[in-house]
Amino acid sequence: MSDPEVLAVRLEALHSDMSEMKTVLNKLSDALTKLALIEQTQSQTTGSLERAFKTLEKIEARVTALELAQPKNDFASTWVDRIITGTVGFAAAIIANQFGLM
Repeated sequence: MSDPEVLAVRLEALHSDMSEMKTVLNKLSDALTKLALIEQTQSQTTGSLERAFKTLEKIEARVTALELAQPKNDFASTWVDRIITGTVGFAAAIIANQFGLM
């Protein structure tokens, strides 16, 4: 083989290698773009989870406060029931007395 033929073969090989490198670089670029999109989605998901956990913490605090207040509410409810029952009983006694049932 003469020098121009060797040079032509080497240039053809170099051209082929460059074409393969361009193809690989395009694929790498596509992969990096997809990776960036995945990272953005992951970031948004992380933000959503943080907001959800903060909301759950607030709800937990409210439930705890309600649970602590429950005995007081039960006590007050008992007394209100007794007062209503007593008032109804007193009113019934007055009505019965008015009609001569007592």
